[in-house]
Amino acid sequence: MTTEVAEIDHRIVSKLGDARAILDVGCGDGRLTWYLAQETSREIIGIDLSRSGFRKAKEQAHQAGVGHLVRCLKGDARHLDFPDGQFDVVILSYSLHHIEDSPAALREIRRVLRPGGTIIISEHEIKEGGTLGDCYQFTLAELMKSLVEAGFADTHWERADGDVLLSAINKIREEAWTSGKV
Repeated sequence: MTTEVAEIDHRIVSKLGDARAILDVGCGDGRLTWYLAQETSREIIGIDLSRSGFRKAKEQAHQAGVGHLVRCLKGDARHLDFPDGQFDVVILSYSLHHIEDSPAALREIRRVLRPGGTIIISEHEIKEGGTLGDCYQFTLAELMKSLVEAGFADTHWERADGDVLLSAINKIREEAWTSGKV
């Protein structure tokens, strides 16, 4: 299957390391979900509020030869139906700005990340006073602050394709987990 892949998607793959349990939040038509499965040969679970893109996701995954590695589920980032610590990596690729209560979603994502797990977010960067249509808007500073407030640490960011790619570690949860406070 030939599709132009954005630089930001290549960078997301490079941040996965040896992660085995990967969740793509707001997977839409599954473009990133099947791309990650193709590049890593690992199972990728995608969730989205709407199932409208799932058929396309499965078709693309099968065409790419990774249909057996892609699972798309209806789900809400604010109320994930997964046990604590299930995922090594959770990705939000251009989806955080669609979530009405992003602080709740970030806290819930932290819950399903294993201790030391990584959250990866790609977003359009909004400058102070800028707009992004009807979607929620974030400056880089707001995104970084939101991650810290949700309990993430070691936040890193870079620019790719004119947008922002952030990653952070579920380090605070790791400390709580080992001290028995979870």
